[in-house]
Amino acid sequence: VHVDRLGVYNSKMTQTNQTPHHEEHSRLQWLDLVRGLGAFLVVLAHVEYTGGGRGMVAGFYYLITRTAVPLFFMASGLLLLGKNETYLDFFKKRAVKVFLPFVIWSVIYMVWQNGIPTAPISEIIVSFFVKILRGPRANHLWFFYELLGLYLLTPVLRILVQKAAYKDLFYFLGMWFVLTPLANLLPEFTPVTLGFEFYFLNGYIGYFVFGYLVGKVEVTRAHKQVAGAVFISVLAGTLFGMYLFRTYEIQSQYLESYLGVNVVLLSSSLFVLCKDLGTPSSFLQLISLMSRTSFGVYLVHVIVMTELFSTPLLSPLTTTGLAAYMIPLIGLLGYLCSVLLIVIFQKIPVIKFLVP
Repeated sequence: VHVDRLGVYNSKMTQTNQTPHHEEHSRLQWLDLVRGLGAFLVVLAHVEYTGGGRGMVAGFYYLITRTAVPLFFMASGLLLLGKNETYLDFFKKRAVKVFLPFVIWSVIYMVWQNGIPTAPISEIIVSFFVKILRGPRANHLWFFYELLGLYLLTPVLRILVQKAAYKDLFYFLGMWFVLTPLANLLPEFTPVTLGFEFYFLNGYIGYFVFGYLVGKVEVTRAHKQVAGAVFISVLAGTLFGMYLFRTYEIQSQYLESYLGVNVVLLSSSLFVLCKDLGTPSSFLQLISLMSRTSFGVYLVHVIVMTELFSTPLLSPLTTTGLAAYMIPLIGLLGYLCSVLLIVIFQKIPVIKFLVP
C-alpha cells in the first residue's frame, strides 16, 4: 500500500528521524520489495485458470497469495506507527492518497460492472455514495474498509506503541494471536464457542503492530533461520490440511483465512525474511518501479485481468497447458500489463492522482 516513507526505525532498535537520505533509502529498499511482491501476489490470486493439473498445484499458488494483504498491513504499520505528525496532516494525507482514489475506483468498478444508470445526476451520486458505504463494490476493495479502522486508530495507537517496551508489544501481539487466530479455531473445528467479547483485539491490528515491531528490532540471521523454518513447515502443513479437507470433503475456509493461524504465521515469517534483504544494484530500478506502482496495480488489476483474458488472443491461455506453469505465467502477464497501465496513468496530469 502506498504510504509516505518517513519515521522508519533502524536495525539497532533506536528511532532515527534525522538520517541522511541515502541511508533512509537503503533501509526502505526491502519494503519496496515487500510492496512489489504483495502487488504481484494479489494479481496471482485472481488468475482464472481451468486447464489441467490444477488440484493441489492451484491450492499451493493460492495459499502463497494469501500473504499479500497481510504484507500490506505490516508494511503500513511499520511506516505509519513510527511517525510523529498532527492529526490534520495525517488524515489529510490519507484522504488524498488513499481514500479519494478508493472512492473514485469504487465508482469506476460500479460503472464497469453495471454501466451508467439512467437517472438524474444527483440521484446517481447519492446511490453510488450509499452503495460504497454499504460495502466494497469489487471484492478486492474490502481492504480499504479494514484500513479505515486502522487509520482512525493510528494517531492514538502510535503514541502507545512508541512508548511501549518490547515486552509490552510482545504481550499485545500474544493476546491478539491467542484471542483472534487461535480463538477462531474453536468454533471452526470444535463445538466450543467463546462468549467473551474482545472487539479491541479483533481484525488486522495485530499485523499492523507486528510490522512496526519488525521495523524497530534488529533481525538477526538466527531470526531469519527460524522464520524460514516456520514458513516452510506451515506451508507444508497447510497443504497437507488442504489435501485432507479435499479428501474428506470438509467444508471449511479456515486455512484460507487472513486471520487463520497458518496464514498469520506464513505472512509474518515472510515479512521477517524480507527484512533488510539485500537487492542487487541491477534490480533496484525494477524493485522501485514495482513499489511505486503497487497501489495502482491493486486498484486496477481486476479490470485488467478480466478484460485481458476475455480477448480471443489471450483467453485460450486460461484453458491450455498445465497449472504448474500456466498460473504463474498468466499472473505475470496480468501483472506486467497492470504495471504498464499504471506507469502511463502516472504520467497523465489529472489521472495520476487516482493511482498515487
